[in-house]
Amino acid sequence: MGWEPVESTEMTYKKGKLFRTVTTRESEWNLEQLELMLAAEAYKSDLGSHGHLMTRSTNPKADPNDYSSPLRYVAHGPFTDWAEKARLDKVDAYKRSFPEGAEINMNGMYFTVEEIDN
Repeated sequence: MGWEPVESTEMTYKKGKLFRTVTTRESEWNLEQLELMLAAEAYKSDLGSHGHLMTRSTNPKADPNDYSSPLRYVAHGPFTDWAEKARLDKVDAYKRSFPEGAEINMNGMYFTVEEIDN
């Protein structure tokens, strides 16, 4: 985010000649920044693929058959990511452009998606 640690250098001269150079650098992390980063990593590591905390979503009280529990999950969808669908459709079309059974090396290839307004 554009933040760089401060660095300063102090030079000491004796009889007109450089005697010593001391460079001091500010730490990249202070205690608060470190604690915030560790807390964010702990949070992210507890997220399931569904975006909910595993410690809550695996709690027996979250059982959808237990209608007496206030902790419940309800699924919604399916939803379509139209940009991803366009990209994957393009990949499929590219693969179909080769003869059937041809070995297609797609290492290093990627396909981009552009949003256009009509």
